[in-house]
Amino acid sequence: MRIPANIIEDIRNSADITEIVSGYVSLKKRGLNHFGICPFHTEKTPSFSINQQKQIFHCFGCGEGGNAISFIMKIENISFSDSVRFLAQKMNIEIPERSEDESSKKEMLALYDLTKFTAKYYQDQLWSETGKDAKNYLLDRSFDEAVLQQFEVGYAPEGWDNLIKAALKFEFTNDQLKTVGLIVPNNRGGYYDRFRDRIMFPIHNLSGLVVGFGGRIFKDVPDAPKYINSPETAIYRKSKILFGLFQSREAIRKDENAILVEGYADVLGLVQAGVKNVVATSGTALTQEQAQLLLRHTPNVNILYDGDLAGANAALRGIDILMHQGLHVKVAELPEGTDPDSFVKTQGADSLRKKIDDAKELIDFKIYAFTSIKPTNTPQRKAELVYVLAESIAEIRDEVAKNLYIQDVAKRLGVDETIIFKAVAKKRRQVRKLESDEPQPKEIISGRMHAERDLLEILLRYPHIIPSVYQSLEVTEIRDQQNRVILEQIYEQFVNTGKVNQQHVLDFVESSGMQNFIVNVMMKEADDEPNETLKQWTSDCIRLIKIGNLQQKIQTAREAIRLHLGDGKELRELNEQYHHLKQIEMELKRKEFIVTENE
Repeated sequence: MRIPANIIEDIRNSADITEIVSGYVSLKKRGLNHFGICPFHTEKTPSFSINQQKQIFHCFGCGEGGNAISFIMKIENISFSDSVRFLAQKMNIEIPERSEDESSKKEMLALYDLTKFTAKYYQDQLWSETGKDAKNYLLDRSFDEAVLQQFEVGYAPEGWDNLIKAALKFEFTNDQLKTVGLIVPNNRGGYYDRFRDRIMFPIHNLSGLVVGFGGRIFKDVPDAPKYINSPETAIYRKSKILFGLFQSREAIRKDENAILVEGYADVLGLVQAGVKNVVATSGTALTQEQAQLLLRHTPNVNILYDGDLAGANAALRGIDILMHQGLHVKVAELPEGTDPDSFVKTQGADSLRKKIDDAKELIDFKIYAFTSIKPTNTPQRKAELVYVLAESIAEIRDEVAKNLYIQDVAKRLGVDETIIFKAVAKKRRQVRKLESDEPQPKEIISGRMHAERDLLEILLRYPHIIPSVYQSLEVTEIRDQQNRVILEQIYEQFVNTGKVNQQHVLDFVESSGMQNFIVNVMMKEADDEPNETLKQWTSDCIRLIKIGNLQQKIQTAREAIRLHLGDGKELRELNEQYHHLKQIEMELKRKEFIVTENE
């Protein structure tokens, strides 16, 4: 069942695009518009623009554009109807129940309902008698109730099927529990709970939906892993999630800096101490997607390193990916044997902030860590350091910054710049394949397609000319399917209401390229095109479209004559048909399709 148009209109009117986008991108006002780092391609200089008056977004770098509905479609990778429902939930607007033909989408939403239920179930267990030991463990570690509630921390009780029983009572199924990774098959054909007797940390996506869990052991159990995490599922992509970003993103934007730690407890400990701009990798290697996610919110990242210096360069190798994405990276060293949570609880938030203020540039920290173990007083040691630093410098995409780093490193190590250049070039060849995330070349558009697109632009910008075009051009004369859908909507809106709403037209476009095209039209100023110029432009477009259709018929007739094997009469008829088509072509070339009232 389609969502009623009046409800879509209510949602569109209620969902301010600046507010919606700011949940994903850090925006700053510049003039009448808001700008930020584009979430759809890699960049360092903000080219992503929000026009609040027109309620549209447009990236001047990659060309992506649309309205609030299409933004959610692109950023969450969901359909139009799911995007509308997503916004409706945010705006507290009720939508009628969906029909059976949308059961697959309904099933996906049911998975989110299940993870939400599970998070609440674990929370209830923590604050009940069942979770007394887990709660006492957290309180003994000086976590207060407020931060535990903020991050929805819970407890998975002992036993093999407690969650299964609880979920089945609420009409969830084993298949759903298995799909989101909450249960594991046993050797008897049944299932058991994945998380048992563990403190549970729900993992949220940027929309605030629970997508997975991390379970920490808190008792002394030999050979048991410290953490068990949800596997990759239909709703949980580890490479695209940072723990705590949903809760901390506003603080990150405000401070223009993100603190990157490793564990869930580190995030809670820092937030509780008032250091709120913190996220965690959850013990996994950083990915390009996570780096891009950080860049949407801030250009600056501080790493809290709590390991020994001997292993620092190996441990920090994965951090280079942040530099590749254009982030400014610093490393703050904590005393060996401490972690961010224990440090802030023993030394206080001010001491932690001082550590962050004194943080070293990533390159500087690598030099410091390398030379603190053993001096570079031999050619071999110096060469080793050159290659360690080259790994990081090779990831820098800004050529000016890269060259300055090379000059600085060469000077500090007392070697010729060409040595550093060659080492960096060698590493660069190894990472060149990562450059494939650049925007794709723009579509090559034929003259006929240009005419169709130009005509749509005319109708969207100058709706007063629609009646004349309506009388001259049928929807079926448009060759491109997307263009035809748009023209059909323009005609339908004008016939029914006497006007055209560009936002409504945008809702019927599925192609990202066509959404971008319409947004580009909407971005243009509503200038007054001289009447004669507009008339000529419109006539030229209609003429090209009609001649394009006719030329297909002419080509067919010409081919039929060339292949003719019948009698002379049939050949004469084919020739007459061909010459008739050519005559129509000549008439079309001379015809003016749009005339003014006094003509």
